[in-house]
Amino acid sequence: MDKNTTLKALGIAIAVIQILDIILHAATDQLEVIRVVANMILLLWLAVAASGRVGAIFLSIAIGSIGLYLLLNLVFLAREGLTNVGQGGGLRVTLFALVFLTVTLSTALTFIYNKRSPA
Repeated sequence: MDKNTTLKALGIAIAVIQILDIILHAATDQLEVIRVVANMILLLWLAVAASGRVGAIFLSIAIGSIGLYLLLNLVFLAREGLTNVGQGGGLRVTLFALVFLTVTLSTALTFIYNKRSPA
């Protein structure tokens, strides 16, 4: 798989995760504004990156977007706790899995994009 195909696949995977996260929370009547904002930041970053207009500032935008996404989720956890009272007090496993997967894929996309040879 060439780098451009890999970048597209990673971008699509990240976007799908963000959309599914929003849908999952809406479906369970647990929409949290801070988490939706975090999802939207990554979707906006992906849209800007896909437009091809970022050029040399891609790395700064990527680090800022991923960092803000992670920070907002940490703020959410600090405010709401590591467990979900609405689901019997269980650990927020889904949140941890989605955030871990998102940050991992976003970091991979950033690394590959930054290391690709100029087109």
